[in-house]
Amino acid sequence: MYDFVALKDLTLGYDKTIAVDRLNLNIHKGELIALLGPSGCGKTTTMRAIAGLLTPRGGSVHIDGRDVTRMPPSRREVGLVFQSYALFPHLSVYENVAFGLRLRHEADLDSKVMAGLETVGLTEFSKRQPADLSGGQQQRVSLARSLVMKPKVLLLDEPLSNLDARLRLEMRTELQRVQRDTGITMVFVTHDQAEALALADRIVLMRDGAIEQIGSAEEIYNSPVSGFAADFMGFETILPDGSGGGLAWRPGAVVLGSGPNQGEVRGASFAGERREYVIDSALGTIKADVPVTDSRYEIGQQVAFDLPRDAAVSLVRFH
Repeated sequence: MYDFVALKDLTLGYDKTIAVDRLNLNIHKGELIALLGPSGCGKTTTMRAIAGLLTPRGGSVHIDGRDVTRMPPSRREVGLVFQSYALFPHLSVYENVAFGLRLRHEADLDSKVMAGLETVGLTEFSKRQPADLSGGQQQRVSLARSLVMKPKVLLLDEPLSNLDARLRLEMRTELQRVQRDTGITMVFVTHDQAEALALADRIVLMRDGAIEQIGSAEEIYNSPVSGFAADFMGFETILPDGSGGGLAWRPGAVVLGSGPNQGEVRGASFAGERREYVIDSALGTIKADVPVTDSRYEIGQQVAFDLPRDAAVSLVRFH
């Protein structure tokens, strides 16, 4: 693999606000990378700059060895899939997929459209209207419409956010299959940790217009470097270690009912096979979950707890 997309000292903003500040990122050819983070972190802004929809205030964007920083979107060979699907409601599935090809006066249009529909498993739906499709099927039409244009990079902006939980799972599998079958380079923008963990070869976790951490799903999940990264990846109890770093525990690692610490239950909720608790203590806020078969604690009750050191993750930065 080589650096197929390169962002160099990329600075982006709106009016007087800097949204992304001197960001550097290399994406390999054939890689599926997730830009992950909360709203306002700069992930969608970064994607828009790759697409050519936003002109950088500084730095550069390179795709397949070309500097495309000042190049219009139509010349970048980049495909876009939006969360809103953006299908033409008056056109059939076939004509939606064919739209871009017709504008380019492509030869063998029919075979290309049908090949695109076959890639996403929708050949039998070619004559239907978008309104006659489920949300997942509409998203697959949007995906096919981008793929038939043979883009060098496919950008997906929160593509699963409008789907229900079952369809999101189905589309995750579909995106993985399409990426594996086509080998296309994908940049996937999401605020959903589970989506990023399930799909990405690498995750770029963003915070306040900068990259907080880059790594594989396993690295980001198991070895966060900061309190922000740990909290975002589900380490809900984070305490300073006295040296500028910190220690983080997942809720299931906290021991309730015994231990050297005491706290008061501020919140308690049933979560199927487990109960979740929020505990106020001299150490700070502790979040724990335990099997429903364990002892039950009520709001206002004092409870002993332990934070096993061998279950903690050490953080380079507390904040």
